[in-house]
Amino acid sequence: MSRFFDRRLLTYARRERLDLILTVTFGALSGVLIVLAARVLAAVVNGVFLGGLALADVWPLLVALAAIAVVRGLLLWAGDVTANRVAMRVKTDLRERLTAHLLALGPAYTRGERTGEVVNTAVEGIEALDAYFSQYLPQLALAVLIPVTFLLVVFPLDPLSGLVLLLTAPLIPVFMILIGSLADDLTRQQWTALSRMSAHFLDVLQGLTTLKLFNRSREQIAVIAEISDRYRDTTLGVLRVAFLSALVLEMVGTLSTAVIAVEIGLRVLYGRLAFEQAFFVLILAPEFYLPLRLLGTRFHAGIAGVTAARRVFVGGEPLALPPREFALLEALMLQPGKVVSKAKLATQLSAWGDEPLAPNALEVFVHRLRKKLEHAGLEIRTMRGMGYMIEKPDG
Repeated sequence: MSRFFDRRLLTYARRERLDLILTVTFGALSGVLIVLAARVLAAVVNGVFLGGLALADVWPLLVALAAIAVVRGLLLWAGDVTANRVAMRVKTDLRERLTAHLLALGPAYTRGERTGEVVNTAVEGIEALDAYFSQYLPQLALAVLIPVTFLLVVFPLDPLSGLVLLLTAPLIPVFMILIGSLADDLTRQQWTALSRMSAHFLDVLQGLTTLKLFNRSREQIAVIAEISDRYRDTTLGVLRVAFLSALVLEMVGTLSTAVIAVEIGLRVLYGRLAFEQAFFVLILAPEFYLPLRLLGTRFHAGIAGVTAARRVFVGGEPLALPPREFALLEALMLQPGKVVSKAKLATQLSAWGDEPLAPNALEVFVHRLRKKLEHAGLEIRTMRGMGYMIEKPDG
């Protein structure tokens, strides 16, 4: 399982491959129309500015430019419709499977869970996958197809500008991945804080009568306020990283476009490049970086989707787990078939909770998780004096 992908989510995406292909196709055709619009606009400006053409002379080109804009708008709308349809179907399927799986596990499983965490996983967790399927996955393909299309058009006209575009394009994904490693950790913390807040709030509501009887309800106000403040701080940390990444990606895109503009301007000034050709490439330059910048902004939706998937799935089936059991499973799944030491697992569990880990708590969490994983076809083996190992019962 990658930090930015989840094989189980890609399995669901393959089931909706037709709509995903349509979404990417509409986006790619929109990129082709951008090239046509830039070509027409460059011809109009060149004709009026240098050729001395009147409005009547360029009127057919202006009509064509308007038609291109309308068709492109329709393609973008159609792409949004198909992308949202993919997300809606996947979310509906996941919720139905999660509900059926929880019912199949029965009261023996749900009695040991905090209702708020299960509800948060079934509602907010699956809802977080909306942007993953409707924005992140299609943009991954478009961030490759549209820049490649532009390069195929620019290189024959202006090899130098094409080379600059080719060399500067990878900078945006590189910065995106560097910042993404920090965003991944913060998104996990945000998700854990949200699950804990949901669970505690619902527990308080369910036990409100008992708290009133013992005159302890007022104390829960401070507890809920503390948990809410922790969630707010974590969310603001995620937002800070999101704004920072947007700033960095915009700066890289702007500087790269400025380099294109300077080298084109100098060659036009010295008569080594025709104005129409230069203007055409200059129009395409910011559009070349736009899909990459959009991927950067939707990159956080991808991270949130993968984080939610880690929480929703166990094995191949949707299954809700409390944060510390989820952390234990994740630590074991990162090294399937290999022994993970007790000290490392205890450190992982401590990082996912506010309270210190009690003595023998690791064994308790392993025992709980072992029972739940039987339904997913996984087994946790105890290696005496060494640690624990996860594998399928058949080895």
